Amino acid sequence: MADFITQDSALPFGKHLAANEKKTRDKAVRSLRTYLSSGPELSHVDLLKLWKGLFYCFWMSDKPLVQQALANDLGSLVLAMPPSNAIPFLAAFWEVHCEQWYGLDRLRLDKYYLLFRRVIFFSFKFLAEQNWDMELVESYIDMLLEIPLHPTDRTKPDSIRYHIIDIYFGELVKVLDELRETLKDGDVLEIPMEELETPIRVTATDNINKVTRTKAKEAIRQYEESDAMEQDELQDSDEQATDGEEDEEDEEEESCEESQ
Repeated sequence: MADFITQDSALPFGKHLAANEKKTRDKAVRSLRTYLSSGPELSHVDLLKLWKGLFYCFWMSDKPLVQQALANDLGSLVLAMPPSNAIPFLAAFWEVHCEQWYGLDRLRLDKYYLLFRRVIFFSFKFLAEQNWDMELVESYIDMLLEIPLHPTDRTKPDSIRYHIIDIYFGELVKVLDELRETLKDGDVLEIPMEELETPIRVTATDNINKVTRTKAKEAIRQYEESDAMEQDELQDSDEQATDGEEDEEDEEEESCEESQ
């Protein structure tokens, strides 16, 4: 486990990511964040070895609060690096976890599902921070369809596909809600929704597994219904605000007439 980084990478904390001591692992993760922020050029092999170390780092976290904090720390690593390194970093994450998945016992599945949720959330957050740069968005979509959501690769675990389908739109909405809270009056939130929906829509039509296709179709249906309800609520809110303004104007006019 300690030898999962190539010597060329020279990551001084590499062997500590899978250490037995929690303090040692925590320090290694902090060092990794600092290192990634410096923009090193890591090969695909280095990234795979790095994520294998992080896989075992997370594997050894055994308490719910510790798992939640570490999932957040690992998921948010993508925000700490130059944009050009982010998609290869995420690709290595999914590749390693698809490969390691069948070796996990049932007791550990839930905590890895939590990690997937945080990675999906911070992936969207990363794209949002890059103002939904289309080159990055398309690279991210292609990466998902080439690795965890590959429509015909039977070596990719269906349970990972199912979980991504289940959480994809929910995590996207969380990021969009955060963005809306920062908008000023009159600002419009422009998001490439058609492109962002592509991984689930392709899964709904092209996946060779009928169950997977059905789950993807249901996820799309639920998202569209929820989005339609939200739009109706926003429209009602705008109409109420407009009605309120008109009422105030009417009251002011009546008050002026009475005073005359």
